[in-house]
Amino acid sequence: MAERVGDGVWTLQGETITLPVEITSARLTAAVFTTPVASARTVLDGTPLRPFALFGRAIGVLMCVHYDEWALKTYDEVGVGLLVRGPAGPPGLHFADLPVTGAFTREAGQDFWALPKWLMDADLRFSKMETDVVVRDRADEVMRASFRHGRFRLPFDLRASLPAWSYLEHGAQAGALLRGAVPMHLSGVRLGRGAFRVGLGDHPMAARMKALGMGSRPLLTVHAERMRGPLAEFRRVTEARHPDVQRP
Repeated sequence: MAERVGDGVWTLQGETITLPVEITSARLTAAVFTTPVASARTVLDGTPLRPFALFGRAIGVLMCVHYDEWALKTYDEVGVGLLVRGPAGPPGLHFADLPVTGAFTREAGQDFWALPKWLMDADLRFSKMETDVVVRDRADEVMRASFRHGRFRLPFDLRASLPAWSYLEHGAQAGALLRGAVPMHLSGVRLGRGAFRVGLGDHPMAARMKALGMGSRPLLTVHAERMRGPLAEFRRVTEARHPDVQRP
């Protein structure tokens, strides 16, 4: 487990990491889905969060990222998330699953930001107009998907700061609700609603994907040739959750 040694300073596997850390070069493909609010609530069971609804529908996000070398090494990542509300503040993105191909980033993600990172085996391939991914948990295939990139290419870079919420029952931040933001500078962005193919296995992550509507065509796909930006500490909103707190 990582150890906090100062404000924004951690030691992990013999290395000292000072936050924020800068994502210098990564490649991203993401798809946005909608699902009934009741289905999204099942994904948040056991957390002090509730789904954010738009026109009566909850919003899920499936993303695939390859990170070139940076403070958390180089690795692939697949995220299953949804937009949520906490006890106060704006809606933000919460990840229910965030499997990665590196042990260092798994520990950093769990301990620094209370993110649900676990080790996967993955085949992640980006081509000019398509992203393909297969996720395995040891010998079990969790999911496979193919995203067709959108036809519309933005003629400018896209800058955004995405609010985020996180909560884990284990790790250095166990039982604490955290709130933060993920500033992103995206280059070479394509938007659209391209073809999407998915196969889901018999795995808890696959079940959460089904609950978030990720077995059907997405509402929108986003592909960025390059993603960069600083990732700072998330701040505690609450201490350990009282056992009498009810599911949202």
